[in-house]
Amino acid sequence: MTEIVYRQISDYLKKTALPEMPTVCMIHGEPSLVEQCTGPLVEHLLAGANREINCEVIDGLMENIPDLLESLNTYAMMAGSKVVWFKDVKLFDTAGRQQRMFDQIVQAYEADNLKKAARAFLSLCVQLGIEAPGEMTAGRPYPSELKPLVDALGSDGVKRLSDHIHEQGWAANASADYLQALIDAIGKGFPPGHFLLITCGSKVPKNRKFYKSVAAKGVVVDCHVPLGERKADKAAQETVLREIAEHALARAGKKMAPGLFNLMVQLTGFDPATFKNNIEKLIDFTGRRADISREDITSVLKRTKSDPIYEMTNAVAERNAPSALFYMLTLFENDLHPLQILAALSNQIRKLMIAKAFARSDYGRSWSKGLPYPQFQKRVLGEVQRYDAHVAQARLGWRRTNETDLDEGPKKGAKKADMELSLAPNPGNAYPVFQTLVKSENFSHKELVETMMHISEADVRLKSSGQDPKLVVKHLVMGICRGSGNA
Repeated sequence: MTEIVYRQISDYLKKTALPEMPTVCMIHGEPSLVEQCTGPLVEHLLAGANREINCEVIDGLMENIPDLLESLNTYAMMAGSKVVWFKDVKLFDTAGRQQRMFDQIVQAYEADNLKKAARAFLSLCVQLGIEAPGEMTAGRPYPSELKPLVDALGSDGVKRLSDHIHEQGWAANASADYLQALIDAIGKGFPPGHFLLITCGSKVPKNRKFYKSVAAKGVVVDCHVPLGERKADKAAQETVLREIAEHALARAGKKMAPGLFNLMVQLTGFDPATFKNNIEKLIDFTGRRADISREDITSVLKRTKSDPIYEMTNAVAERNAPSALFYMLTLFENDLHPLQILAALSNQIRKLMIAKAFARSDYGRSWSKGLPYPQFQKRVLGEVQRYDAHVAQARLGWRRTNETDLDEGPKKGAKKADMELSLAPNPGNAYPVFQTLVKSENFSHKELVETMMHISEADVRLKSSGQDPKLVVKHLVMGICRGSGNA
């Protein structure tokens, strides 16, 4: 069993001769990295054989597995290795599968590929849970679920498919689990010189039986990049983009100042395909000139990054007015409703109020402004958890008293409300808690209380006045950032 990350693919291919290559390879994760790894792997497996003839590409749909297995067990027309590429697999994607199968049946039938159409028809019936087509009695009306197919092919066409299934002796249970058939085939192996390449533009869960079967018999190349907002996630994303930039610039003999890399990231966000395309544009634009300048970037590239709302709320929490207004305008340009922006601001200020309440409590004595993150983990995180438990217990006592007075039972959503008052609802991810405490130092307790009042007032203005929503939100954001009483 071999599992490697995308950066190791080149070294792996150098040290693994073709006779030692496993017969099944899977590349999964970030689409652009999957594409980057696929080319070298295919060339290595073909070992000089004609790619057009010796590499067959099959769309990675569940219903195409029979064709995949048939191809894997059929010898190539020309000498040399044969690679069957199961491309962009959607083996765990059930949404829209019935419509895809319906379209496949019609297309195969119209192309006079009776075998493929009948096989897909049997698979559709299994998925729909209706009577096996080969057992349908002539003259009986077809099940209502098949009406769209009858409308498309006519009753004679559907009967022709049913008859073919009956003639071939295909049973419904034989096609009930194509995925298991693929797993079994991987376990059994393929003819000498035949290779199965599976690519998936998303992460395949390791706990899946399919993943385990591939990993046990072959090589798995992990191209996954975490898309979260944790510090480690951001660092992993930046590493990928830096590798793309460095590779493209080195190949073209170009240079770009480090600060300009950050500018490009601001324009694209984590979108490797767009980022790579932008680098190529700049290389072409600068011609023979070796250096790429800020003017080149601002002249050639457009902002494509869709700023999530937390970019704006983080800027507000940092009291960075220029950034906060920039992101606010971007959100308006993306047609985000002003009340959504207001709700996000309210949620951010509420978090800062919870952090401030902790810092002002006896539990918060261990916290101090400027405390490094490692010290926070050692000295403060435990106190944060004890504080959360204390608040939850206090709320429980209050709720019991209130419900007794009102003769009411436990309120729906009470547990969720307790979590909303927690500073660390997920203690396993401590860095965001640390950041919230750091940002809370930008405000006094009084300012946070007043800010919540100003947000409430802005909410009323948006709902009851004819004021320009953009101006209402802009005035609020500016007021929060500069600490004005007129926020």
